[in-house]
Amino acid sequence: MNKSESIAALSAALSKAQGEFRGAIKDSNNQFFKSKYADLASCIESAREPLAKNGLAVIQLITETGGVETVLSHSSGEWISSII
Repeated sequence: MNKSESIAALSAALSKAQGEFRGAIKDSNNQFFKSKYADLASCIESAREPLAKNGLAVIQLITETGGVETVLSHSSGEWISSII
């Protein structure tokens, strides 16, 4: 994990946003297990407003080695990231 020198404002904003998150709607069907699940679009939609309201953004980038770096950034300029 990488991060900015301080993540105090980011942490406070994320704490507030998490208090506003609602469950994603299970609106997709898994034909193999005969069950419903929340697809990626539903998960993103459930988090979009609370994140934006609290100055948070999620950014995903492809690395030079073909991995994916996910960055959680705050309007203060603070950020944390991880590569998989």
